[in-house]
Amino acid sequence: MAVLKIDHAGPLVTVQDKGRPNFMRYGVTPGGPMDRRAFMLGHYALSQEPRGSIEISMGGLNLACVSGAVTACVTGGGFTVILDGKTLPSWSSFELTEGAKLQIRAGEWGSWCYLSFAGDLDTPQWLNSASTHLASDQCGVPLQMGDQLSVDNTRANASNGGEILDATRLKPAREIRVIMGPQDRYFSDETIAEFLSNDFALTAEYNRQGVRLSGPKLNINQPLDMPSEPIERGSLQVPGHGDPIALMADHQTTGGYPKIATIISADQDAVTQMRTGDTLRFVAVDVETATTAAHHANNQTASLRQQIEDQRMSLEQKLWNNNLVSGAIDDTPQ
Repeated sequence: MAVLKIDHAGPLVTVQDKGRPNFMRYGVTPGGPMDRRAFMLGHYALSQEPRGSIEISMGGLNLACVSGAVTACVTGGGFTVILDGKTLPSWSSFELTEGAKLQIRAGEWGSWCYLSFAGDLDTPQWLNSASTHLASDQCGVPLQMGDQLSVDNTRANASNGGEILDATRLKPAREIRVIMGPQDRYFSDETIAEFLSNDFALTAEYNRQGVRLSGPKLNINQPLDMPSEPIERGSLQVPGHGDPIALMADHQTTGGYPKIATIISADQDAVTQMRTGDTLRFVAVDVETATTAAHHANNQTASLRQQIEDQRMSLEQKLWNNNLVSGAIDDTPQ
């Protein structure tokens, strides 16, 4: 077992696992990590099934290992990671031993990163998940200075330490693909054209539930007669003020405002990693294109997993896995 003490935690630093995917009908949002791919890859790098991680906002996190030892890794945005005064790559694995001090803070890009452990983070469970559920106040609260966390069933393996992946190419692109609707009928053709031809900037009204975007006002052109209905992650909901709100991990389960479009699943993680002031532009695609993009995203994740696997191989393993002699012929005299 390893015991960790929180010395500093910025806002919205919480414990997250895969979330609660089967309780929407009871009014409970799935929740889980903001950047699902980065979260999953962190646990893959530790050779374990996904479980509780610490999701870290741009406010950062400082912690100390009070006792024990455990292998940990950081994935997500391009954050700055400092272990005992030494700067590590933003995606790296390392060993936390008794007395070690770890600092994680916002770096060149990204809004969220994940600190995962080779072991089981001992945190409360609710509806089969340890994900902190801020809206309901039913499971966990944001971490704060003085909190102590225990990691059970720990594994420590310093030989696999170091950079696990060069994540530079995961920096989010500005173009975000959407499927129009389901309530785009509430907007004029001119408004939809503006929606698809202008930049939108992320505002400071940003949390795990969603982010308000600033750009051309998307005015609703008819009386609202739609009933409240279920809402999915990635929905672009437009309230009366005309600024679209991109709904994220802790989105509400139902709502009555029209949704002009929905961000496709392949691009949702990218939006979560954008920062206040970053700009994006929406591109409308059809369902077939969105499905193809989802398959491509899965293939990219598989490629990243292979890169992580290659990175953590020892030199001896890499030599055994490669054919170092090619073009050899049998020159034995006949």
